[in-house]
Amino acid sequence: MRADPAEAFEHVVSVLPVWPGKAQGGTGGRPGQAPEGSGVIIRLGVVATAWHVIEPAERIDVRLADGRIIPARLIGSDAASDIALLEIDDNTPPFELAPPAGLAEQACAIGNAFGLGLSITCGVVSAVGVNRAGFNEIEDFIQTDAAANPGSSGGALVDSDGLLLGMVSAIFASSADANIGVNFAVSSALLRRVSDELIARGSIRYPEPGWRLGRADRSRRANVAAPVVRRVQSDGPAARAGVETGDLILEIGTRRTRTPRDVVTALAIIPATQAEVTIKLRRDGQDRSVKLLLSPPRAPEGRTEAAQTGDVECPYVPEVCAVRQAVFPVSSFDPAGSATRIAPELLVTNRHVVGDRRDAIVQTPSGPLNAVVQPSAYAGDLVLLEVEGLPEDGLVLELADGPVASGIYHTVGADIARREIRVFKPGELISGPAESAKLGRLHVTSQMQPGVSGGALVTEDGSLAAIAVGGGDGRLEAIPVSGVQRLLSLREDQDAEERTRELGTAFARCAKVIDSVSAGQNEQVLFSELQESCLAGANHGQLLEAGRLLARSGDLQGAIRLHGVAQEQVPNSINTRMSLLVSLQLGGRFEGVSRK
Repeated sequence: MRADPAEAFEHVVSVLPVWPGKAQGGTGGRPGQAPEGSGVIIRLGVVATAWHVIEPAERIDVRLADGRIIPARLIGSDAASDIALLEIDDNTPPFELAPPAGLAEQACAIGNAFGLGLSITCGVVSAVGVNRAGFNEIEDFIQTDAAANPGSSGGALVDSDGLLLGMVSAIFASSADANIGVNFAVSSALLRRVSDELIARGSIRYPEPGWRLGRADRSRRANVAAPVVRRVQSDGPAARAGVETGDLILEIGTRRTRTPRDVVTALAIIPATQAEVTIKLRRDGQDRSVKLLLSPPRAPEGRTEAAQTGDVECPYVPEVCAVRQAVFPVSSFDPAGSATRIAPELLVTNRHVVGDRRDAIVQTPSGPLNAVVQPSAYAGDLVLLEVEGLPEDGLVLELADGPVASGIYHTVGADIARREIRVFKPGELISGPAESAKLGRLHVTSQMQPGVSGGALVTEDGSLAAIAVGGGDGRLEAIPVSGVQRLLSLREDQDAEERTRELGTAFARCAKVIDSVSAGQNEQVLFSELQESCLAGANHGQLLEAGRLLARSGDLQGAIRLHGVAQEQVPNSINTRMSLLVSLQLGGRFEGVSRK
């Protein structure tokens, strides 16, 4: 079917999930208040959408382009790629797939932005093969500047002929409810591969070669950009193919690989029915090719240590997996957080998990325990919890000294959906704390998600490097152990009790005002209190969120003031810089700029 982008509307639907405690989208509520998303018809009676759109849904309906609303049934999902499939009883023809996207070619996004119904925005293909956006474990994104906003997830990215390039999956500034022209769609290659297997099997199996990859050292990267094999599992497919430690992986099939993430993507898009793939590698300056047999795997690359650890649920080295004993789910002001054990009766978590509460509930293998907040004059996003009854033989993490080193880092924290403490997919250090910042942070690509705040960020040998804070849209941060050491030392400060109370009270007040403003209560007194309370709380995340709200109200100077305080705390924070750009956009600073 070759037509034009406007005619492609027929193959896009609005997804209307019913979430616990929320009304169904499209039932008369203010647009954007009830959850809605989008979907694309990829086969007769089959709709693909983003998994995060329908994950918590109790029921799912879809609204077709002609306005009819019909029920949908979940066929299967793959959290690693954020793809889910729905079955509907309808004969609307599916999309025809487009040829591979080319840079600067026209691309149009069709979706249910803000729950307002299907609409179309157009731009160009900004980049292809993007796999370091940080949203999903498996990424093969087409980047576009075609505007996409909340509700567009699951929608279609089409070419000038109305053919499907990919499925809209992520908005780089989605936490700010604004579009800054950096949006991502799952490529049609990955969408087809995942969809075919979900339909055939109901679940996804990605190739697992049995190797651990890393970045080559600087001298080797000067000659060729390619990941290096750090470790080869003795009985794995890579070893049987003849891959050796120290090899550089140049190509997987026809796909050039420059980073470990490129290898993940290249393997992920291989059809499940394909038995083998050719790998081009470089060893001792000589290029050679080997055949890798694609045996049935358990999970994406990066989880290849399961055979060595004997732990299918934690397929990493034993030292990293053991850290799960030292991290506990915590509920307090935030009902879902984590806490890390640093002494027999002492846990550390984020202040935003506790807020103004002086207690918390810690979930342990033997049942819930009561914890009490310990005063400290520390001003950052950390608090101490004292709790009796923690496992006597459980692991206690030591606070290591020394500078932050480059390498691989894992986040260990609570997985809300699985209701367990989990080791998440590892990532690399982007940068350490700025030298001038008292409240500086580590910046990493290690996977984090809601619930891990207060959990542990550890090195490959299981050493505690930092306490996870989180972040937005793949820009992930953690407070280094030097901050924990300062938190401990300031327990003896004469103002510890008062400072703990002041910061907690201000945090809770700021959170309340943010909720009121976000709900549409825009009285001027609220904006004045927003600045006052959020500045008093000095919480980095709240400063960014409040700054964006002030910008949307037109108070650009107030927004810049809050962002300035956040910038002083963490000078090299990508989150801060992106939030400031979003605020400038929301405040109309770029109003006179347009694309011709």
